[in-house]
Amino acid sequence: MTRKARPWILLIEPGAFEAAAEPAGGAPEILEVEVSTRTEVQGTVAPEAGKQTIRPDADLLFVAGAGWTKKQKDGATHVPEAAELITAFLDKSQASLGSSKSLVDLGGEGQAVLPFLTHLHQVGQTGSTPRHRKGLATCCHGEEPHVVGWRFIHERRAVNLDPNCGWSRGKADVLYVADAFEVMRELNKLLG
Repeated sequence: MTRKARPWILLIEPGAFEAAAEPAGGAPEILEVEVSTRTEVQGTVAPEAGKQTIRPDADLLFVAGAGWTKKQKDGATHVPEAAELITAFLDKSQASLGSSKSLVDLGGEGQAVLPFLTHLHQVGQTGSTPRHRKGLATCCHGEEPHVVGWRFIHERRAVNLDPNCGWSRGKADVLYVADAFEVMRELNKLLG
């Protein structure tokens, strides 16, 4: 068996196959394999101690979508400001943080990402299915693969600039057609 792409590892679970019978000529040949690695650890990214963002017992699930990292009305991206607005809201409200798959995957595509998001935050068909009482989705489209993760959330609200997004088709109780940056700035002021 050969493969050009690396890493190439073949693991067989013990007991998955019957043990091989000893060949007629004696014991099987043991091959010497030279193992080398070119892996280099460049650093570790971890949230600060006490900055827990996944809170299963919180009343509110705040979900960030890929719109937070897209160009805004001034034609520029504002990822640091988005991160600041979201973390301030999470600190003040003690909400749990979720994310759309598209936002979590942006990091793998070399695009700017929110520094505190991991695949553990992903909500939806390929992520978690949280059970918070209330949910607030911001900057995400509200299409079925994401919304399926919201099936146990009783009160659903969304903030999106698109009045025809998936949330407007009966998937949210309330849709605020507004700029999420402006909404979050105002929410953070109201929370103190």
